[in-house]
Amino acid sequence: MQQTPSFDTWTSGFLFAVAMGVFLCVILFGSKNKRNFPIALFVLSFSTILFCYVLYWTKYINALSYLSPLLFIGYYAVGPLLYMYILGLYNKKMKYLIMHFVMVFFYIGITLVLWSGCIFNYEVQLALIFSVMSNYILIILHLVFYLSLMLLLIKKNDATKTEFQKIRYKWAKVLIILYTTFLCAYISYYILINFSFFNDQWDYMVSFSMTITIYTIGYFVYKEPQIFDGEFFAELFLPIKNKEDSFEDNLINEFYNNLINYIEREKPFKDNELRLANLADKVGYSTHLLSKVINKKSGKNFNSFINDYRLIEAEKLLTTKSSYNIKTIYFDVGFNNKVTFYKAFKEKHNCTPTEYKRSKHL
Repeated sequence: MQQTPSFDTWTSGFLFAVAMGVFLCVILFGSKNKRNFPIALFVLSFSTILFCYVLYWTKYINALSYLSPLLFIGYYAVGPLLYMYILGLYNKKMKYLIMHFVMVFFYIGITLVLWSGCIFNYEVQLALIFSVMSNYILIILHLVFYLSLMLLLIKKNDATKTEFQKIRYKWAKVLIILYTTFLCAYISYYILINFSFFNDQWDYMVSFSMTITIYTIGYFVYKEPQIFDGEFFAELFLPIKNKEDSFEDNLINEFYNNLINYIEREKPFKDNELRLANLADKVGYSTHLLSKVINKKSGKNFNSFINDYRLIEAEKLLTTKSSYNIKTIYFDVGFNNKVTFYKAFKEKHNCTPTEYKRSKHL
């Protein structure tokens, strides 16, 4: 006799965690910080897996069987997504991006085929492929592979000399521990299922590990939003050692030094279309943080701060490149128009660029 679909305390709690995960995904995407997108999709993937588990336990999967492939999309997405996010913490990009998500795309394709069969009422024969690619050993190997990549990344970037590095290292460790807990719970299920004392309650441990992950990330989104805004200053991780200089001040100094080093090395100010958001993306900060660092350390807004570097570069050209005309110079150093260049130059030197050039070549 087929059981009537129903919820109990456990499944109701897990369903609430699913809703929380979807909500967190929306919040993180709403931050408009591209570096948060992988962790947002990571949370969504856990929510998807958890939702499929709830359907299975409550017997609703019998009526919603076409949702089954979503479970495997989640399984094959969590590893690459978390790895991508942690790479972003270290200002690195994932190589061969598409290759990391081959299995995800495969199951998305299967899902679309199954759904089209339901919509257009035709039979789809994917049982053999589905059973092979859904093997739990393959899933475990995939999860272990990405755990290995993350551990290797952390090992290669274990410097903790600055406050920023310490916080980044500890935040990455928190995420890896949560991922490892999920992996261990998943593996233990397939080990314990072979023993006589095993019961369905053990299956809840996998879901419980995902729930803990969702709520932990949710805690940080609520309690320490700076982590997801690119700031990383959180007393939860590190106490203030020097009471004379606040923890925030120490980090602001580090961020400013990193910014100055980047600007002097890469000279991004030469880009005539440079905007706050562009520079923030290049140095790995949020626009809010970059603006805060510039205002606090230089006492200027973004445009004035960048124009100072453009003026320094213009001074060099006016001095060393006597054959250059003024238009070539101001455009080469990043100014878009003559009026802005002349105004900034006169405020600094109390003379026009032409007069400055003439005085240097007397």
